[in-house]
Amino acid sequence: MYELKDKEMVFVFTGPHGAGRKTVAEMSGDTLGVKQVLSSTTRPQKPTEVDGQDYHFITPEQFAQAEANNEFIEVVDVNGYRYGIRNADFERMFESAGSIYLIVNRYGAETLKKLYGDHVVRIFIYADRATLEKRMREGGDSEEVVARYLSHYEDEMAYRDQCEHVFENVDLAHTVFDLTKTLDHYLNRNLLELD
Repeated sequence: MYELKDKEMVFVFTGPHGAGRKTVAEMSGDTLGVKQVLSSTTRPQKPTEVDGQDYHFITPEQFAQAEANNEFIEVVDVNGYRYGIRNADFERMFESAGSIYLIVNRYGAETLKKLYGDHVVRIFIYADRATLEKRMREGGDSEEVVARYLSHYEDEMAYRDQCEHVFENVDLAHTVFDLTKTLDHYLNRNLLELD
């Protein structure tokens, strides 16, 4: 397991599917120069996704082999698919950046917090149920997928109180602005506020 150095931080974005975690994380990461560690998954790739940009898409056999070789920091099962963060990916990102971010569900967030303690800052991104449903439908998710994700909504929302920071993503620009200011305190970059 990678040993974190004093100033290295892991920003963990979590919250219900469809809340905009990925967009908020990417925009904040770009602004602050923080790199993303991608999860590997056995889930089929969506038409809008790019391997190596959204996830590392691998076969169940490749996943099982990597797990047998103890290559993952953590592994979770969600809706019949497996997700995991590889030690090597984690370490490689820290070599190129002083801090990193990940986008994971509550189980992944909890595992990382237990492993790395105060170096992990959990950021909970959410929106109300109706907004999530609308976003998923507009994103082309099937009724079955929408229903499956919404069935986890209350469980996901219950994790909010355990996270260090909580942001309701109603207006993307405001969410990213507020979040970037918050994360800057951890990074001590002293971003200037320009009126």
